[in-house]
Amino acid sequence: MQIAENHQVYGVTERLSSANPIDEAVVELRINGYTVLDSGLSTEFVDGLRAGLDRAYAGQIDEIGGEQVLHAMNDADIVRCMLAYEPDFLKVATAAPLMEFTRRALGPEFVLMMQNGIINRPDRENYQAKWHRDLNYQHWTSSKTLAINALLCIDDFTLQNGATYVLPGTQHVAEFPTDMFARKFEKQIEAPAGSYLILDAMLYHRAGINETNNVRRAVNHVIGLPFMAQQIDLPSALANKGISPPENPAIAKFLGYRWSPAHDVTDWRSRRVSK
Repeated sequence: MQIAENHQVYGVTERLSSANPIDEAVVELRINGYTVLDSGLSTEFVDGLRAGLDRAYAGQIDEIGGEQVLHAMNDADIVRCMLAYEPDFLKVATAAPLMEFTRRALGPEFVLMMQNGIINRPDRENYQAKWHRDLNYQHWTSSKTLAINALLCIDDFTLQNGATYVLPGTQHVAEFPTDMFARKFEKQIEAPAGSYLILDAMLYHRAGINETNNVRRAVNHVIGLPFMAQQIDLPSALANKGISPPENPAIAKFLGYRWSPAHDVTDWRSRRVSK
């Protein structure tokens, strides 16, 4: 039986609408708490990110004094603040489809709160395999999405290599559900390389176990409304690497240059004049 394109309803005075695939993806995010979005990045560009992520991780191991230090703090195989180490990762954070999706989901003002590379190895325990929210330790809900996490798949996410598990709808409930509920309703999301797996940042999710012989890489972004603090002060992190603020004012604002606390009253007022 063919289903009518416009579903008939009664007793309904309000409904969500969509004019294009991004609108439809926002509807999926609002209700289910997750969606998959094509990044628009070329296959060649995404392939090149693997080496960039590995280089940045090697550099951060040297900075901290050895990978054993990262293991001790449960931070091994996490590559923090990628865009301060490898310039291609700024393009990953600001890809046009992701920016447009974020505007539709959060509104006109938002900021990049963190960008972390994730390396899921088949021979190591993965701390991310525990259920968590990307707004950690929060047990409350909001009628509006306050933040999203956008995980760019650098490698294909498959059932075999540990694709992300989600608990659909849990962004609407403050508490973590029962173990029986989690076992019954968890859903593993396959996604091709070059796509973003986008979650409401309050959705419970976890990494799967990589049962292949190959590393699975991804880059996660948490993007939120500007009243929330960044994990790392990105303007300072970029300045420490000798990187100037972006010339594009929208990207500069996205990275936090507009939203960092003012140094004093004069600084605060000057920002309002130049807004």
